[in-house]
Amino acid sequence: MDPGWGFPQKIEAEILRCCGCDLFTFRLVTHPFEFQDEADRPDEALFPPRTDKRRSRKFFIMPVEVRSIYLETVAAHEHELYILSTVGLRSLIEAIVEDRIAATNYGKTLESKINALGDLVDASVLRVLHTFRQLGNSAVHAQAATNAGDLHRAFYVVEGLMEYFYGLKQSADNFEAGRKKPRRRATPKGPAK
Repeated sequence: MDPGWGFPQKIEAEILRCCGCDLFTFRLVTHPFEFQDEADRPDEALFPPRTDKRRSRKFFIMPVEVRSIYLETVAAHEHELYILSTVGLRSLIEAIVEDRIAATNYGKTLESKINALGDLVDASVLRVLHTFRQLGNSAVHAQAATNAGDLHRAFYVVEGLMEYFYGLKQSADNFEAGRKKPRRRATPKGPAK
C-alpha cells in the first residue's frame, strides 16, 4: 500500500547478472496505480545504471559555460530526456557561436548567429544547424521531443563544431609545443666501434 495515495501498487525487484561480463544489476519496476490510465507504462530503474547508452564525451579546452551546457546536454540525452537534450543542443550551438565569433558578426537571434558561421562551414552544415535550431524551438515552445536517433546524430555534428573551434587549436598548439622541445638523439645499438 502506497502511503501517499492509499492504493496498492505493484513493485517488482530483480537482481540481474550480465551473461557477457558477469556484472550484477539491481532492477526495480514500479507499476502504475489501478486508477491510472492503461497506457501508462511501468517505471524501470537499474542500479547501477547501464552504460551502453552513454556517449563518449569530448574533452577540449573550452570555457566553463560551454562545457557545462555540453555535459548537461549529454546527461539529458543519456537519461532519455529528449526535450531537454534538444534544447541543450540548441543552447550549445548558441554558446559556441557567442564564444568564438565576434558579436559584430551577428544579431540577437540564433538564426543570425548560425548564419555567422557561413564563412567557416559548408552550406549543408548550416542547413543542418538551422534544423537543430528549429527542433530546439519546437522543444522549447511546443514541448515536442526529437527522436533519439536524430538526437544521437545531431550530437556528432555539434561535437564536430566543438572539434573545429576548440580541438583543432588545441591539437595545433600541442604540435607546436612538441616541435619546440629539445630532441634526444638516438644512440646506436650494438658494440661501439
